[in-house]
Amino acid sequence: MTIISAQTGYCISGAIMANSGAFLLSASWRSLTIFSLVAVLTKTTAAVDQEKLDCPFFSCGHLQDIRYPFRMQGDPPGCGVQAYELVCSDNKAIIYINTGRYFVTNISYTEPIFWVVDANLDNSSCPIPETNQHPYTDGLQSEDTIQLYPDATTWAAFVNCSQPVGIGSNVVSNPDTFLSVTYKPVGCRSKKNSFVYVWTSSYAFYVGNMDPSCRYLSMIPLGSSLVMAPDNANYEDVVKFMRNGFAVKFPFPREVVTYSWIINRCLNDSVSYFYTQISSSSILNQISAVIGIDLHFLRCVNDFSYRTKLFWAAVTIVSAVDTVKFMIGMRIFFSGSL
Repeated sequence: MTIISAQTGYCISGAIMANSGAFLLSASWRSLTIFSLVAVLTKTTAAVDQEKLDCPFFSCGHLQDIRYPFRMQGDPPGCGVQAYELVCSDNKAIIYINTGRYFVTNISYTEPIFWVVDANLDNSSCPIPETNQHPYTDGLQSEDTIQLYPDATTWAAFVNCSQPVGIGSNVVSNPDTFLSVTYKPVGCRSKKNSFVYVWTSSYAFYVGNMDPSCRYLSMIPLGSSLVMAPDNANYEDVVKFMRNGFAVKFPFPREVVTYSWIINRCLNDSVSYFYTQISSSSILNQISAVIGIDLHFLRCVNDFSYRTKLFWAAVTIVSAVDTVKFMIGMRIFFSGSL
């Protein structure tokens, strides 16, 4: 059973109204929650200084005017951040993240994030990440900052099973949230007595409660918080996202994780869940989209901030937002019946 994934049969105008209502409902919920939580919880934090005027800019291949937080091998110690050191080889900028080697394909100083592609996927016709290679799930944490944090909402996890897993079988990827996702076959990697599967979700890096015949292979983030892979994507979709790479954040203060980061991460997860469910042809999934978005959000906040002030404030705010959401829903319902 898959719990993460507009009702058909309406006239065209009714379908448009229903979709518009779903969008309004989700947008209103998101806006109200952001506004309320930020007003209650957000603290002003000092931005990381990104101006190092005494350090020269540098280029590598198509990447021009590279600057802080990046540095080149041999730069003075005060230039850039050590974890963001780049190696320029064959006109490709290479960065080492945890145990992996990645090509840097794009840098955005306005967002601020940069995109990387697993170097081992470059020439493979049936790629999966190396078993001993994966980025930091929670970033490289120092006393004051968090570095090399993947700005990706969705992760892919690969497993190898000694026997076929039945169609529709699932795995609880995070026992604490009971999040169930579906095994998707990787046919080009499977052979007799060795069956490779992949699943994707926001919590794929919490690998647990697998089928007894399976063992963990590897995992990788997909896309970014704005370019999200669908939950339970098939292997072909996963390959497309892997080849496009994933986004990684510039260094940011640890305080952000307590407030803004948790709120934004959980809002993105919840809105993604809402649109996945509301676009289903199943009326039960559509009802789940409206009812379950609140629980999905609160469960996510609790995962990152277990029963703290942030969690209880979120409970209070979501309860208030539910009242407004109910009023919006009733207005949409009665407008649609006229």
